[in-house]
Amino acid sequence: MLRAENEKWSSRPRKGRGGGLEYEVASMPVEIQQAIREHVLASLVIEPRREVATASNELVLHETQKLDNLNDKQREIADARLAILHHIAKMEQVTTRQKAIRTLISSAKNKTLDESLLQLVYIANARANSDRIVSERTIMRWIADAAKCDTAAERLQALAPAVRVEKQPEELPWLGAFLKVYQRPNRISVAEAYDEFKAICKRNNIDYPSVHKVRRALEKMSKLDVSRGRVTGSERKAMLPYVKRDWGVLGANAVWVGDGTSLKAKVRHPLHGRPFTPELTMIIDASSRYIVGWSVSLAENTLAVADAFRNGVENHGLPLIYYSDNGAGQTANLLDADITGMFARLGVDHQTGIAGNPQGRGVIERLNKTLAHKVARQFPTCFTKDSDREAVRKTLVLLNSAANAEYQGKELIPQQAKALSGLPSWAQFIDVCEQAITEYNNEHIHRELGMTPSEARQQQLAETDITFLNAEELRDLFRPQEIRKVQRGLVSLFNNDYFSMDLADHDGDEVRVSFDIHNANSVIVRAMDGTYICDAQFDGNKRAAFPVAYVDKLRDDRRNSRLRLAQAKIAEIEAEHKGVVIDVNPNFASLFDEPPVAIEQPKNTIFFYESEKEEFDRKQLKQAE
Repeated sequence: MLRAENEKWSSRPRKGRGGGLEYEVASMPVEIQQAIREHVLASLVIEPRREVATASNELVLHETQKLDNLNDKQREIADARLAILHHIAKMEQVTTRQKAIRTLISSAKNKTLDESLLQLVYIANARANSDRIVSERTIMRWIADAAKCDTAAERLQALAPAVRVEKQPEELPWLGAFLKVYQRPNRISVAEAYDEFKAICKRNNIDYPSVHKVRRALEKMSKLDVSRGRVTGSERKAMLPYVKRDWGVLGANAVWVGDGTSLKAKVRHPLHGRPFTPELTMIIDASSRYIVGWSVSLAENTLAVADAFRNGVENHGLPLIYYSDNGAGQTANLLDADITGMFARLGVDHQTGIAGNPQGRGVIERLNKTLAHKVARQFPTCFTKDSDREAVRKTLVLLNSAANAEYQGKELIPQQAKALSGLPSWAQFIDVCEQAITEYNNEHIHRELGMTPSEARQQQLAETDITFLNAEELRDLFRPQEIRKVQRGLVSLFNNDYFSMDLADHDGDEVRVSFDIHNANSVIVRAMDGTYICDAQFDGNKRAAFPVAYVDKLRDDRRNSRLRLAQAKIAEIEAEHKGVVIDVNPNFASLFDEPPVAIEQPKNTIFFYESEKEEFDRKQLKQAE
């Protein structure tokens, strides 16, 4: 009392029994005001008054009100309700609780309440109509719920509204039947699948939902579940979680990964000069992402892989494992045969990935998409998916027409000449590939490595012993081998006969014949255990007047194969042109009183118009009369 008098707190006589004074809280020192607020709020939410106590002090929570299940909206509403209870507790210092609640509601309805507090009232009410004001009964229920709680976390759960739990898609009885129609590889639309699903339900007298319910159910499902059956193979696996391979722990030359990709650009063919799409084959050291070997070719084949592998071994030594896909170019006998295959003779373990699972070779697949596209974009004839479709179409049409005109010896129009001038030569293509690979190895900062592939490889080489081959080993080991049988001093290879007197002692024996893919003048003959026998020379008196190199044989085989396909296409076009043959000619004689006069027409007569034929028939009739 003395402090109130000394500090001149505002007061008024207390009404009712007992008399005394009531002091205005606002006139008290700040620390006393705060202590009063904390005491009132604690009595409100921790030690409830008797009038708000319920028969049961146990708080019953809905599953969606559990702390771990609360969403942001529920938390926002609970915080707003706590703030309103705190404001009511402050008002109770000068009035009763009921009056405080009614004053708050009345001020909110008249919009005389402080704007920030008014917004809290709207949020706390949690109604679709945001202008609705909370009722007195609702606020009393909040107070009662808060009174049952001992901690802030419990009050948050108690004041958070429960949310309606919608049916999960798997609980819908009709969804399984619809998915059987919808989840097919042909990827029909929802509307098409719904029409078929509805027809099935009608035939079987089964109730079916609206198409809007179907769409809502699909939206609630995960993309992975919806795509089941519609997406398969590597595309499906690209959606699934995966285990990332750590190549860095393997060290230099532990694993090489190789693959070929078609360049998304047109290049002059090195043989006939017409536009075509070349193949780029690259091999990288998996641990450092360094491109150790590469090769370009007319198509992905065994020779391209062998040449890229030879390029890598000559410059960077032998790997322990070579990892590739299951393509024919990667798994041919020239590479994989137990005795004569290149990998077997080099002691390299060739591992292949699972068919349809390119993610296992992600390090080379990503390189194909980035570096190969970078090479393609250097040329005006690029046709990557990012290129303008209309510009690509016009360029390719002009290229084809220019190539045809050039082949037929016709003069090129300016547009054709311009298009053909942008067609890179084979040598230009190789130069751009070499430059791009050099830049990648020495300048590209790899995201996972944090350095260039060249820097990463140099670090690994300091801790790894690399096996290199000398010139003689390279010459011998990188010659492909075939097993052949000796007959009277001769071995036959690709329609060429090779002879040596040293083979006379091995008549009827199987031997290993090593050949140079570019030079067919001689071959190296070894016994099956690898012992050298001789160098056999081309004989020339059996099949061909001159030796035919292996690459020339493959070129001829490729030409013949393409000719067969072209001839089959021509036959199909001719058959389509002939159409249906009518075996029986209709007889219209019964339509005339007199039998029609047969008009004999010269076999070579050709009519361009129907009127010409009619005029010709009239003349023939006059001559017949």
